[in-house]
Amino acid sequence: MNARDKAQGRDLFSFSRREMIVLLGLGGAAAFLASCNDSNATHIVKDLPDPLAPAPFRGGGISDKEVVPPTPTHPLPPPVTVRPPDNYGILPRSAWAKAGPDMSRVDPMDGVRLITFHHSGDPKPFTTSDYAETAQHLEYVREYHRSRNFQDIGYHFAIDRAGRVWQLRSLKFQGQHVRYNNEHNVGVVVLGNFDMQAPSSAQKEKIRIFGQLLRKQYTLPISRVYTHQEIVKTECPGDNMQPYMVSIRKQGLV
Repeated sequence: MNARDKAQGRDLFSFSRREMIVLLGLGGAAAFLASCNDSNATHIVKDLPDPLAPAPFRGGGISDKEVVPPTPTHPLPPPVTVRPPDNYGILPRSAWAKAGPDMSRVDPMDGVRLITFHHSGDPKPFTTSDYAETAQHLEYVREYHRSRNFQDIGYHFAIDRAGRVWQLRSLKFQGQHVRYNNEHNVGVVVLGNFDMQAPSSAQKEKIRIFGQLLRKQYTLPISRVYTHQEIVKTECPGDNMQPYMVSIRKQGLV
């Protein structure tokens, strides 16, 4: 990134096609999705303390039970008909979402200072790697979050069991994934209940690759990559993901 790019604060979705293929480890001639382009998403925050200490715990926390929908009791929406792009670049919101956010209540991101990883903490293990079923699940989570008076689905990105990255909430807006600590905080949810199951190999690899991509985009040190339980009182991201996150941070791999 040259000096001009840094000054302007390039958005994640304005990387060149070649840069995204290299950064996401995608082989062949796969092109980054044009529909993901969001040229005014956020600006790089400069002159932050290093490391950025987690915000103090202010009570309550946001537990898995509070943000994870129960097992569906009504049919999911019909399967989506959008075909996944070759080699699975970042999948746009239009590939799964049936509606947009409540624009009257969303808060601007105004820069990125940290990245927080979560598990989805589903009531039972989430095992599907199917594209259409995953899209259905994300829409169901969005509907559930909206029913709980969220402005939109709470996270910015999801990493599914196949290692695909899905765009959820726009980076223009704060998420709703860490209570009292959503300002300047990119929320990445890894699909699965990692108290009951382990992240797949594809998910582990993409956590590292995508974490590196986000850090590079926002010039963040590795000390600003957190898990949910490191910021507030919660079990998220589960006993089978938390040690992995600690390990790859210590090794400088995320």
